[in-house]
Formats: sequence, structure tokens, C-alpha cells
Amino acid sequence: MMRKRWRSRRRRKPPSGKRKMWLIILLVAVFCLMQGFAYVDKKMKPPIMHLAKIRVKQIATEAINKAITAQVAEGKSTEGLIDWKTDTAGKVSGFMLNYDEHMRITASTMNIVQSTLQNVHMLKEKIPLGQALGSPVLASFGPNIPVRIEPQGAVKVDLNTRQQNAGINMILVEVYIHIIAEVAVVVPFDMEPETVDTEIPISYLLVVGDVPMYYYDNQGKPVGSNGSSAPSIALPSGQAGVSGGTGVTPNPSGPNQQQTPGGNMQGDELELEPDLTGENGGLLLDTDVNH
Repeated sequence: MMRKRWRSRRRRKPPSGKRKMWLIILLVAVFCLMQGFAYVDKKMKPPIMHLAKIRVKQIATEAINKAITAQVAEGKSTEGLIDWKTDTAGKVSGFMLNYDEHMRITASTMNIVQSTLQNVHMLKEKIPLGQALGSPVLASFGPNIPVRIEPQGAVKVDLNTRQQNAGINMILVEVYIHIIAEVAVVVPFDMEPETVDTEIPISYLLVVGDVPMYYYDNQGKPVGSNGSSAPSIALPSGQAGVSGGTGVTPNPSGPNQQQTPGGNMQGDELELEPDLTGENGGLLLDTDVNH
């Protein structure tokens, strides 16, 4: 009797309608989740990576500049970096970089940059997701996206110079360090390489040459403390200035003069050369007047 009762009890199966409903809900949820990932991957990843690259480059550049500036401020002398060359009269005729000092500064800078990037790697930077939407209202809202910096490859360091005019026969020479470092910008589910490129000046040199007693500006007028004693020159008609240090027409009222191909005039000999500084677009008078 007991066996019959036991066998007669069966588990009730849930209605098939509810099972289908839960299955449909699950499929819709999976579909929406996949569409959300596809939207984020297609629409949100480029602006997120763009913001991450800007932030990473800013952090790395600031860290490198601070590290190099701190080393210079600690008294790392660069006086031995320049070897001056002089002529027989003792005047400076040129300069060159000291190779030993050059290599010391380059190696020291490379070590500083590598250690700085390793320290930056430990930092945890975050970008609000609202910034990727481009909306000023939502810029500070949304979940924060973590951003990391991964050093990649070797650091390239070059010690270079550049010159700029600082006056008549004066040149300002700037000695600077050019640093190129390869890093990787890491965001969730994505990583892209980025190049950090920065220049840091470490020294300035002013090279002063001989200054003439007077020179001619682009109007053919003598300029200088002794400009009143300079011989007059006549410019070609229809021209506002002298171009290239040639094309100077002798004064018809003066003594008989002949212009030579080299720019010298026989009779009263004048040798004109272009103003190397480009200041006032003038000409330098470099020789004496022989009567």
C-alpha cells in the first residue's frame, strides 16, 4: 500500500510558458550586452584612447622635465662641454662640443629618463567616462577609466645646438637635450604605443664678433657712431634696398669707378658684404677707403 502511494507521487513540472519567458529574457539580455560592448568598442574607444594619450604624454613630459631640471639645479656643471677655438690674435673663431662631456651628459640623461618612466608606471591615473562623450555637462560624471603607462623600447637622447642672431656679428648658441621615449598607453581592453618627444635647454652661449664702425641699412643709409664719415652710395632707381650685397651703383658725381665681379670697385675701393645678422636688411662695410 505504501509503495503504491510512493510511486503515485510525481514532481510537478513548471508550466512551459514560464520557461520560455525566462529563456527569452536571457537571450534579450545577452543580445543587449553584446550590443553594448560593440557600441563601446566602436564609438567610445577612440575618444577614450585619445584622451588617455594626451594625459599620458603630459604626465611623462612633465616628469622628464622635472627630473632633468632637478639634476641641473643640483650643480651638474656644463662648463667643460664647450671647447672654444681662437685665432692667433686670441679672438674666438669657433667652438666644438667636448665628446667626453657629451657622452657623460647623454648617459646620465638616459638613466634619469628611464628611472622616471618606471616611477610614472606606478602612478594610477583615471579619466571620467563622461569626458569621452564630449559633453561639458557630463565631463565629470560616469565611472572612472584607469589609465596606465608602460615603458617600451629604449630611450633616445641627443645633445644638440642651435643658433640665433643676437645683434650685429653676435650669435646666441643654445645647447639642449632632445629626448625621445616610447611608451604604451594601456586602457581596459586596449593598448596603443605613444611617443614622448621633448627638448630641454641646458646652456646658453653668446659669441661676440667684431662690430664694424658703420654699416648700410636697406635704404642705403649709413648706420653707426661713425656713419657721418661713411662714403655715400647710390642705389639703383626703382629699388627700395640692396639685394644680396651686389647691384650697387656708383655715384655718377664721384670719381671714375669701375665695379669688379667680386663686388669691389676700383678707384675708391669699397668691399660690401651682406649683413649676416639680417638686422635692418643692411650691408656691412668691412674695408678701408683708399684715395
